[in-house]
Amino acid sequence: MSIDLFIFDLAGTTVRDDGFVHRAFLATAEELGLRTADEWVRARMGVHKQQVLEELLRMNGRDASAAPAAARRFEAHVEAQLRRRPPEALPGAAQAIAALEDLGVRVAFNTGFSAATTRPLLAALGWADRLWVSSDQVARGRPAPDIVLQTMRRAEVRDASRVGLAGDTPADLGAGTAAGCALVIGVGHGTHTLDELRHSSHTHLLPTCDGIPEIVRGTL
Repeated sequence: MSIDLFIFDLAGTTVRDDGFVHRAFLATAEELGLRTADEWVRARMGVHKQQVLEELLRMNGRDASAAPAAARRFEAHVEAQLRRRPPEALPGAAQAIAALEDLGVRVAFNTGFSAATTRPLLAALGWADRLWVSSDQVARGRPAPDIVLQTMRRAEVRDASRVGLAGDTPADLGAGTAAGCALVIGVGHGTHTLDELRHSSHTHLLPTCDGIPEIVRGTL
């Protein structure tokens, strides 16, 4: 096994999430008069945001066809928060990305955000030149494998045994496992603790991204 492509999630894995995603969901729900709960939202971190809003609308007896408009509200709330506090990389993330690239591994990003949110987020971090796939660019959001498989296609990597993935949610790890990735690494500095991630399929668990290059180096 040798890793050619390594895929990172964004919010909570490589980008600091001080709760801005969670707050955007709650603000959107409040605006639309939708009942929800903190734990319900937290359990759906990493999942395609429009898909979560469709589920929330149905739970409240509302027409799920309103989900695209709800998703635009969500995006506006995220963008407003990021304007107030610009995004920043989590400790060790930029170094891990650079170390992997020094090893000759291509780095890419997956995210539950839409493309409209992902572009300015990556641009603000100086990562816009790398390959990325957002949830609205595939048929099924995480934990389905579609977003990972689409990233592999764009990177022209056909064998999932040559792909690694890191994420901070069960949905992230589920997508990597479903795609057959050789490395599925959970990091504990996002929305879920390592104790919580132990219940999801994984190959490794790390407190931060710092240890990822060493794991990958062991495969080369």
